[in-house]
Formats: sequence, structure tokens, C-alpha cells
Amino acid sequence: MIKNYSALLLLIAVLCSLSHLSYGQISKQKHLELLKARSETWNKAFNSRDTTALAGLFSAQVTLSNANGSRVGAAENMRNFRALFRLRPDIAWMNRTQFTEIDDQWQVAYETGEWNESWTNTQDQSKTRITGKYWLMWKYENNRWAILSGIFTPLTCGGGHCKE
Repeated sequence: MIKNYSALLLLIAVLCSLSHLSYGQISKQKHLELLKARSETWNKAFNSRDTTALAGLFSAQVTLSNANGSRVGAAENMRNFRALFRLRPDIAWMNRTQFTEIDDQWQVAYETGEWNESWTNTQDQSKTRITGKYWLMWKYENNRWAILSGIFTPLTCGGGHCKE
């Protein structure tokens, strides 16, 4: 516990020390590390229902799209996540980053990987599992990486929800 607390304090200190630096004062490798940490925050925040941490990943004008449509704006996306948490209390979500690339000129990054989501249908108690591919466009704004847009494309679906 103390070891994890110390590591968390160290991470916070490093991030605070970097927070006043402009984009160009941070090495490309450090930007990739920051993006990796932000991506890991998505998984942790979603799976612990931490909507504050999740919202902290988004640009104010974020657009997230999936097979059910698109949601624009951080507030609208957070309403959607809160509704998912209520509707599917055991929902789990995991993004597995496979590739990240940064464009220094535009201060944007491209992240792609595999995504999976699962939950138990309350009507018939069957487990639904969706897997697919995702991509995110990150934008460096206000001295942090924020998700500007994302697409989650389902490629397989198994379970009760998939029959609806």
C-alpha cells in the first residue's frame, strides 16, 4: 500500500512539474509515455465508474462514435457513460493500445488498438461480449493530452444483447 502510494505521489510530482511546460519542451518519448498513461486511465476510470477521471480525458468538444451513433461534447459523453453504468452495472471495458503516433506540427496523436466490452443482460442473465477495433485522436491542449475524437467499431458480438 505504501509502495503504491509513493509511486502515485511520484507520478503526480512528475506530471505537475511537466504541466507548466509547453509542448515543444517535452521530448517525443515523454509525450508517448504521457499518452500511454492517459490511455491506461481510460480503462481504470471506466472500470471503477470514476466519471470525473474519465471526463478529465476528454476535450470539451470530443466526439465518440460506435455502431449506435455518435455523441458530441464531453458533457453528452459523460451522460451516456453514466447511463451505461446504471443500465449495465457489471459493464467492463478494455482498450488495448497497439500503436500510437504523434504529429509534432499539429500537436495531435493517433492511437489504435483492440477494444472489448462485456456485461450481463438483466433480462435473461446472459453475458454479452463485444470485441472490435478502436482509434482515438488526441490533441495536446491546455498542457495535457485530451481525446478529441474516437471510433469504436464492433467486429464480433456474442451473447443475449447481440440477438436484439
